[in-house]
Amino acid sequence: MIISPPFVRPRNAAESDLSWVSRMMPVDINRDFPLNRHASWHGGVHVLHTDRREEGYDRIEFVRAIADGEVVSFRSPSSTDKRDTFPLNYDGRTDDGYVLLKHQTDIGENCRVEYYSLYMHLMDRLDPSIRAGARVWRKDRIGQSGMVSETNAFYLPPGTHFYESVPDASSPDTNRLNAVHNSTEPLFVSMTFEKGDCTMLTRRQNDTREALFDTVGEPLTNTDASPADNSIAGTSLKYEYNLYRTACRLYPQNPSAGFELLRFGRVINTEHESLTPVSAPLWRTVSFPGGTGMVNLASSDIKKFSDADFPHWTGWRMVDDDTDNNSQCHSPLIAGLQESGRLSDLNSHLICHFPLEWNAATFDQRYAWLRTGTDDVPAISEEDYERLKSHASALCFDTGEPGTGRLWHFHPVAFITHFRKCCWLSRSELKQLVPRNVIRMARRNSYLWEPIAYRDQTGSMADSIRIHLNKGMQKYLINTPLRIACFLGNAIQETQWLSQREEAGSRQLWYYPWHGRGLLQLTSPSNYFDYFIFCGRRYTNDIKTRLSAEYNRLYANRNIRQIDNHLSDTENDIPDRIITWRNNVSSNDYDVVGSAGFYWASAYMAYHSDAEHELERCSVNTN
Repeated sequence: MIISPPFVRPRNAAESDLSWVSRMMPVDINRDFPLNRHASWHGGVHVLHTDRREEGYDRIEFVRAIADGEVVSFRSPSSTDKRDTFPLNYDGRTDDGYVLLKHQTDIGENCRVEYYSLYMHLMDRLDPSIRAGARVWRKDRIGQSGMVSETNAFYLPPGTHFYESVPDASSPDTNRLNAVHNSTEPLFVSMTFEKGDCTMLTRRQNDTREALFDTVGEPLTNTDASPADNSIAGTSLKYEYNLYRTACRLYPQNPSAGFELLRFGRVINTEHESLTPVSAPLWRTVSFPGGTGMVNLASSDIKKFSDADFPHWTGWRMVDDDTDNNSQCHSPLIAGLQESGRLSDLNSHLICHFPLEWNAATFDQRYAWLRTGTDDVPAISEEDYERLKSHASALCFDTGEPGTGRLWHFHPVAFITHFRKCCWLSRSELKQLVPRNVIRMARRNSYLWEPIAYRDQTGSMADSIRIHLNKGMQKYLINTPLRIACFLGNAIQETQWLSQREEAGSRQLWYYPWHGRGLLQLTSPSNYFDYFIFCGRRYTNDIKTRLSAEYNRLYANRNIRQIDNHLSDTENDIPDRIITWRNNVSSNDYDVVGSAGFYWASAYMAYHSDAEHELERCSVNTN
């Protein structure tokens, strides 16, 4: 799933994704979600917007599609004369242009989702591409804004033991450990990876408000990073950047499965990975009320969740306790949050079920209560009611069947921010990452502009590896726009636009049969055997030593590569199982991706991808 805010400006170097999205969508507190200033249901937010003033950009900033989608319906904005008079000018001039988009994408294996985004109060004119049924792409222009009045988590049950220290982090044995705390209440621990860091944050339920969760202690960042795992400058005691070496140290019998344990708190790819031993622990430092201690998060007593579960202890709540169909909010949950003064803190994570506000046919059903008023809102006259109805009707549109009942509403900023964490690529999104044309140097000072032949039909490489690719990118934390761009920018080119699993003409290569295979074209005996070890596959060291020495000899002496080459399988008496492992790097979809993930992690590519990047341009003279 690829999604972005409706306004897109440059992101500052040190700006987090959440801060950037929030800066793109500053919200009017009087027209927030899920309530307006009169405490009635409000299905969206009003974005406080002024056109950009940065040098080098157009002054007028267009509202853009947040994701690929289809135009369900739209209304071109009325003229300024109509906007400035009643019924659009009710308590201030109001623009009435709108676009409703329908989006369909994938957020996991066999997990297709459908959602809608609605862009209201657009002015002047819509983009010419907006028409019924039209396909729009993420960041496409929709119109101009007008007038209107960045987690894995663990549930620790009561009775969880916290230990002072764990001398052997690879052992689950607790017999000789000193327990410093036994929990008496449920605790909720979030484990967040970002730019090399791993932060552990503990929460517990508030004593008086069950919807509230209080933090316990201070966030613990890189507390369990070990100097033994640090390898290159710039990654000193950075827990995430060193996950590969930590996995190799703690889980030497199968580092790949250990990597998943460190990353997710459990093994995800159970069809291909098995912990050895099966009781291998995950010791992490966790806060409890009054201190910190070591907890084995791999214990079967501890439940594991991810951001995809919308954990309630991070604030996510389904609000479905207002059962009527009028516009008033009668939700006991929200009333409780208002009484505690915490609604503004938690409103962005509420997923609320109430009627759509832009269906003219249901206006009386939703707003008849204004005629009698409430304790907080005085009754309005029949004349004022009719004026309000006329104003609302001028903004309403044909909502179709979805608009006749109650719908689930998300806070737009929170929805975009949360689903930007979901880097699962649909077939269409993966296709968009492959260029249509490429510049190729034919000879010195001669370039060709050539079309790309991309194939993703059933059975193609792009089709068969996509599920494994998505899982692999999640496993190896290739989960930010820059990391994905760096990884796929390399992989797409290496595989000739996701069409070749190994180097073409490999039998003519001097390093055959240890030539490039997989998404990142794993090459040389040393890299292959390191991958086998990472996957828990065993071999005698003399085979790796002998082949690596021969490869290095040939690498250093170009003139003997064809006439004195001793890399062949028969000459080195390579066991069949090793030949199968090697061939699987190109023939088995899991290894096609897994070998690339291994190389990415072992070469610290996340660290390099997170560095500041500059867009490079090259001018080419054409004839």
